[in-house]
Amino acid sequence: MVPERYDGESVLSYHKRLLFGKCEDGSLSDIDFSELALPLYGKAYSSDTARRMIKGSYLTLKAMEDSLERELEDADAIAELDVKKRELQKERQRFYDQRREYNKQVTSEARIERLHERIIEAAHDLVNEVPLTHEMYAIGDDDTEAVLVLCDWHYGMTTDNIWNSYNTAICRQRVAHVISETIARLELHKPRVLHVLLLGDLCHGATHTSARVASEELVCDQIMQASEIVAQAVCQLANHVEQVVVHATYGNHMRTVQSKKDSIHNDNMERLIPWWLEYRLSDMDNVEVVSRTENEFILFNTCGYNIVATHGDLDNVTSSPRLLGQLFSKKMDLSIDCIILGDKHHLAEKGELGVDAVLCRALCGTDDYANEKRLYDSPGQTLMFFKRGVGRDATYSIRV
Repeated sequence: MVPERYDGESVLSYHKRLLFGKCEDGSLSDIDFSELALPLYGKAYSSDTARRMIKGSYLTLKAMEDSLERELEDADAIAELDVKKRELQKERQRFYDQRREYNKQVTSEARIERLHERIIEAAHDLVNEVPLTHEMYAIGDDDTEAVLVLCDWHYGMTTDNIWNSYNTAICRQRVAHVISETIARLELHKPRVLHVLLLGDLCHGATHTSARVASEELVCDQIMQASEIVAQAVCQLANHVEQVVVHATYGNHMRTVQSKKDSIHNDNMERLIPWWLEYRLSDMDNVEVVSRTENEFILFNTCGYNIVATHGDLDNVTSSPRLLGQLFSKKMDLSIDCIILGDKHHLAEKGELGVDAVLCRALCGTDDYANEKRLYDSPGQTLMFFKRGVGRDATYSIRV
């Protein structure tokens, strides 16, 4: 008996069920071809004629289904290819981004190496033309050491506002005054060791000129001029103590990329200054240059007290005793006694948990930005004396 059409079954589905049941799966094998002709074609045919018609319809419908299946498989394959293509495009973009960042890093390193080579060459020339040697040095007290903080010179900056006038000539005059006042206090306290801290921003111009090749020479000249002023100052100081140790870190004004967002903190041309000092002061047997170019922190011990110094652009004088004290205690198992900061261009001090944080003045004084914000403090530098068993015994804010 021929199966009836189901409720809701389409004509095509019904025909497919009859054709496949008779010619493929055998579910209608007991039904004669002539019996299927009427529901399939609406007309009775002989068994032989109906067989040929049904076989042809089955083969046609089978070919259509096979073709549709292949199309679906092709569509799946195309969709899979599209997914792979998108992944390939993503990987290609990642590669382009990595190559761009790599090229930026190579360019930055090449610039640093070029400046480094020029600095070494210029330092070598000056060693022969203007040698720096000490005549003698004083014998100091083994229990007393001094710390001179040199920071925020901003050599190359010019300003003339109601509070302050500044240029390269005034910078040199102020440094000379600081060194003279420091020597007077060295003779008073007679320390055996003088630690000179270079806390950064000794030069001013990189954030505005590093992107232009024509200005790189200007920035390089600023570095060399500031470095030479430091070298000559250290040479003078070395005549008044048994040993001078120069500790150098970097600030934020000499970064090689103008944008803070795109810059790397230690990608900083001020890291070249210790190279200059090492070559310029190489003939002085009581001077040691210690560079902390791998990170921004200076860490040293004076008279049994642990000192941490950094530029200060990432730190706050109020929170640093607790934050940096805990950091060095956890990471290095060190108890910090004093933290020295620059960057903020004004004098401040905070003590907490037995840690003193000292914020030092800037040599440059009030610039145009500070003037517009009505921010003012006297220009100067900071000198400290430490005594064994006492700690920080005296702090001088040397005004200029």
